[in-house]
Amino acid sequence: MRTVEYETTPADLRNLLSGEGGVDLERIAENGTQVAMRIVGVQPGTTAARLGAQNGDTIESINDMPLVSIAAAYQAGDAAAKEDRIVIKGKRAGEPYTTVLTMKR
Repeated sequence: MRTVEYETTPADLRNLLSGEGGVDLERIAENGTQVAMRIVGVQPGTTAARLGAQNGDTIESINDMPLVSIAAAYQAGDAAAKEDRIVIKGKRAGEPYTTVLTMKR
């Protein structure tokens, strides 16, 4: 499993969650149930690009909260924004990866 760490700010996280951080997401569903989000359309020079997001990456959980719906994704992001350390788990090129964001306050 690959793990990378980045420092970020609450403003950057809000940027990402609001869709202003330079990344578009699409649902991944299996048998009609959302199981993850796929990153599509990372824009160069944006918060998402700076934090290592790549087109095709999947996000399965944020701080162990599974992304089983769009609402769950926002809830997980909102809850994570209050933490000093955010752990995002997913896959890149089919291989598990973890991104750890450390909040600078």
